[in-house]
Amino acid sequence: PSSFRKLRRCPLYRGNSTLRERLYKEGRDYRLGRVRKRMCTIALEQTLNFLSRKAVIPKYGFPVDVVELDTRVTDGGRTNVSLQRDLSQAIAEYAPGGKVVADKVEWESCGVKKVAGKEWPVRHYRYDDARTFEQWNEGDRLAPASAKKYLIPEFGFVAPFFKKPVEPRGRSGRLYTTRPFFRDFDVEPVSKHIFGIEVTKATPGVLVILCEGRNKEGFYICRKCGTHMARPKKKHKTPLGTECNGTLSVFSLGHELVTDVVRLRVPGLVEQWDAYAVAYAILFGAADSLSVPETDLNVTIGGSEDGTGKATILLYDNVPGGAGLVAQMENEDVFKDVLDCARSRVKGGCGCDASCYGCLRNYRNQFAHPRLNRKRVLEFLNVTE
Repeated sequence: PSSFRKLRRCPLYRGNSTLRERLYKEGRDYRLGRVRKRMCTIALEQTLNFLSRKAVIPKYGFPVDVVELDTRVTDGGRTNVSLQRDLSQAIAEYAPGGKVVADKVEWESCGVKKVAGKEWPVRHYRYDDARTFEQWNEGDRLAPASAKKYLIPEFGFVAPFFKKPVEPRGRSGRLYTTRPFFRDFDVEPVSKHIFGIEVTKATPGVLVILCEGRNKEGFYICRKCGTHMARPKKKHKTPLGTECNGTLSVFSLGHELVTDVVRLRVPGLVEQWDAYAVAYAILFGAADSLSVPETDLNVTIGGSEDGTGKATILLYDNVPGGAGLVAQMENEDVFKDVLDCARSRVKGGCGCDASCYGCLRNYRNQFAHPRLNRKRVLEFLNVTE
């Protein structure tokens, strides 16, 4: 073919004759066709397509913190699939066992992608509830022995190499959810009181988004080859399908999001599940008031620096760097409308006893569903009328 004749003139192809000779001498000439296909893929790929796929240059708007499930080498050649996700979404969707249907076939993640000469960022963390979240860098002497670890898969994920995807048997379900934790503000925030609630000015802060697997047990990941799995095995293979002698260690999958955060301190709010209930009422109220999808915003809770155990609500823009949405909460008229929408949400028009998808529940807060109570929200928000 003309593409292969073009490839033979490529310095990349000519410079890898040693690899082809070594494979032949080792009796692995059956892999030569795959090697040739892979070299062809690399040599002929357009530079702009490569940079766009790797999020070096924009593809859809501004792809910040975007990673990919690498499917290009599944059969040694090209594919028409580009499975890119925001990292906060990818850590759940591409976790062990995660499958995605695209181009009429089912793609499965088998590992965290490794890049030669680089290591994934790893952190220690510990929490009793979201108000007590603590974090340390890997190797920090202050990190307690009981601390867990999370790994940031900033290079993306990989599908099994040289294994063709199969036709889907049904819709691929999402196995895991994520949960946000507030780490810290980048600078000390400035506060004011609106209707009795202490509201900080929108300030850059760091959120840690974690996917901890089933029952917070984490995932087994090999730091040598990147293979991941939900349950440990005595032996495992690399994404290439070869045997690996690396050790499987337990990690959660994480993402660190820097964005605009507004902190709310509601009088009398102490217990964590009350705080979550009020937080999600305000989240939905903000989405209704600002006429934006609720996925453009997110919320978590934190503790109080004064050691009193009071809970704080942390509402943030769900995009890197912020989108200017939570900043509008500083406006008294906007904040009043947000509170009115939040009260309307939990007044009982949905007809539930405690909570439902019509008032306080959504897919992202499944961990809190049994504890959310809309009646408790009214007790706190009615005080601010």
